[in-house]
Amino acid sequence: MIDTHCHLLWRIDDGPRSAMDAMDLARVLVAEGIVAVLCTPHYSARFPTGLAAARSRFDELERDLTELAVPLRVALAAEVHFRLALSVPLDELQSRSVAGFVVVEVDDETTGDVPARVVERLREGGLRPLFAHPERSTVLRSSPSLLDEARAAGALVQVVGSSLLGRRGRAASTAGWALLDGGHADLLATDAHGARGTAARVGELLAIATRRFGADAVEQLTVRNPAKVLGSGVAASG
Repeated sequence: MIDTHCHLLWRIDDGPRSAMDAMDLARVLVAEGIVAVLCTPHYSARFPTGLAAARSRFDELERDLTELAVPLRVALAAEVHFRLALSVPLDELQSRSVAGFVVVEVDDETTGDVPARVVERLREGGLRPLFAHPERSTVLRSSPSLLDEARAAGALVQVVGSSLLGRRGRAASTAGWALLDGGHADLLATDAHGARGTAARVGELLAIATRRFGADAVEQLTVRNPAKVLGSGVAASG
């Protein structure tokens, strides 16, 4: 599996609290079958993570993975709250992108017009949105056609394991599976924040998804589509 949404950088948002905790998470992800991770530290009003700080911490992560021989490839982007995706300068969004995609955080504040507005805004900078966990938005989970319209315009939709496994409540879990069932999503990621919880249940999650959708569909969600997002920007470690 290639994980396109993971909070692996430590002491920079609500992810791991130390370098040791980050290595514990990395080892669990590898044990669960993940070969590459897109680090997506929050960039929001709550976590206004500076680009220089994120890059510095990412460099430390690469060094630690290599020194400790943890066989995990990594790349850096950000989880950009939709409000910032609509307001900060486009060059700032470009600096937080990967392979032309910006991971856009969707939450219960997201209104129905947000997907189309974000698509149009990012297009001005030659970018495309990757909408993260729309199953957490009351509006979007009740109107998946809004996501389909954004996908038709070049966006990708990402459902995350923390929702599917019930860590965000029953409504988000039900909606996440429904988005996958209905073919409204392109990617399945973890949104892991620590070694416990979702990270340690990736194998279980993939087994459930395989029973529901088949191995080829799961490979599309977890390997082939994610590989297009990460492109050539994944550094090898270990």
